[in-house]
Amino acid sequence: MQLSRADKIKAEEIAKEKNLSLDEVKKIIAAPYDFIREKSKEIVFKDGMSKEDFEKMKKNFNIPAIGKLYASYFLYNEFQERKKKKNRISKN
Repeated sequence: MQLSRADKIKAEEIAKEKNLSLDEVKKIIAAPYDFIREKSKEIVFKDGMSKEDFEKMKKNFNIPAIGKLYASYFLYNEFQERKKKKNRISKN
């Protein structure tokens, strides 16, 4: 994880205050983002899902420091349309 100069200074302060290495502090900072990345890759959206099937899926994350992240049916349809266009172009 790349930290800005200000964030690196703050992380170094925290590391010193809590008697941790800078690497440990960076891992703590990155943990929520790593969790989101890992869990979102586990979600499989099948092609052609109905709105009802989509709504039944678990696709929300609530990370207190970040907020609620979710996948909407609107975005699902947008990705489906892009996928169809890409497939049409590759066939030609």
